[in-house]
Order: sequence, then structure tokens, then C-alpha cells
Amino acid sequence: MTRRITISLPDDVAAYVERTQGNTSGFIAGVLRRKMRADSLRARWAQLGYLVTDEDVERTRARLAAQPAISDEQHAQNIEWLRQFDNDGTAAA
Repeated sequence: MTRRITISLPDDVAAYVERTQGNTSGFIAGVLRRKMRADSLRARWAQLGYLVTDEDVERTRARLAAQPAISDEQHAQNIEWLRQFDNDGTAAA
């Protein structure tokens, strides 16, 4: 089920969405779903006693941005390693 709502965006944001995405509603829904997942994850961590603040996230982003880029080969190896944690039944053993 979907529900129609109207939103207003700053001109530069609207132009970006229109220029880079074919489906504005789908793009915005995806952004909001990512936010919902992040909020849910933070709530779960809080239940376990870990408080993650916006400052923690920004500090971590800055640290990651300062790291040197990895090679395409290393990226592929990392992705392959992460596949072992997939929940769709196709995870590597």
C-alpha cells in the first residue's frame, strides 16, 4: 500500500533528485528507509548499553574519509568476506 503526500524541497536538492533519479518518490522512500534502519539499529544498541550519538557517527565518518582508498581487488575480497554473513541462504561457508 502507498500513500500520497506532498513535500517541499530546496531547489538544489530537488534539482539533484530530478537529475540523478528517475523516480523521486522511490528515491525519497529509500532515503527514509535507510534512516529508519539506522534509528532501529541505534535503538537496539541502546538496549544493549551502547549509546551512539550523531557526534560519534560524524567522528567515525571523518576517520574513514581520512583512510587511503583501497584497490578494486581488496574491495572485491572484502565483499566476498562479507557474503558469509548474508541471511539469504547463499552465504559462503
